[in-house]
Amino acid sequence: MGSSVTARGPVTPSMNITPLIDVVFLLIIFFMLVNNIVSDESVEMVLPDLEPPHTRELGEVNRVVVNVAPKPFTAQGRADFPLEHAGQARFVKVGTGAGSEFAVEDTQGITAALAAMREANPDLQVLLRADAALFYDQVRPVMGAVTAAGIQTVNLVAYLPEQ
Repeated sequence: MGSSVTARGPVTPSMNITPLIDVVFLLIIFFMLVNNIVSDESVEMVLPDLEPPHTRELGEVNRVVVNVAPKPFTAQGRADFPLEHAGQARFVKVGTGAGSEFAVEDTQGITAALAAMREANPDLQVLLRADAALFYDQVRPVMGAVTAAGIQTVNLVAYLPEQ
């Protein structure tokens, strides 16, 4: 397209990019919100591997994530030797939001929080995330609290071998 000459002078083509900038800003805001929602559910830990994997993907609707968090560690220090860890849990996080962290010994508090969630949603399923190096005696009371809350389905979260 070349410029044409009119009575007012030469015409140069131009493009209005204001709507494009609006769309880009909306996308940035969307991804920032999604990132915050996903990061609120997770506690940094090394999950166990599955062999052979008998897994299924779960939806987002009828579930609550329960994290059994390990004692503080640096991810760099655990990269080469993921199971070299004290095996003790620091806290249990039930879902998201304020008041969702409990001591591992506070099975009554964990049970009460899960029971309240189950009353609001009778088909509630629990996704239990625990660090691969935690000792079983740190995870067992949490599983007992889930059962005491009347929740029938507990799914253990692990990475697939190719991840």
